[in-house]
Amino acid sequence: MAERGKARYKFIALGSNTTVKSGAGTVYTVATSNPTGSAVRVDDSVSLGQAPDLNTGGTATIALLSGGSFFNLGPGIGFDAGLTVAASSNARVSVAYE
Repeated sequence: MAERGKARYKFIALGSNTTVKSGAGTVYTVATSNPTGSAVRVDDSVSLGQAPDLNTGGTATIALLSGGSFFNLGPGIGFDAGLTVAASSNARVSVAYE
């Protein structure tokens, strides 16, 4: 088995719609420390547009999170197009990926 690359992290805050990585990769963990009513959407995409719906997933959605979640994806979930995370204005998010 080939050795995996080193995992990286990205911190996303204050209502961001952030492309974490373009191209194929693996997402391991999405951790949020956010108040009730906040929302986070994680997609296999390089863009979610200017005003993505944070409450409804699309065909490329990996996860929809709300109110202080820790989403562990076990050994990792692969993505093809890219990794984009959108968060409401009161959300704080950290993503571990490679």
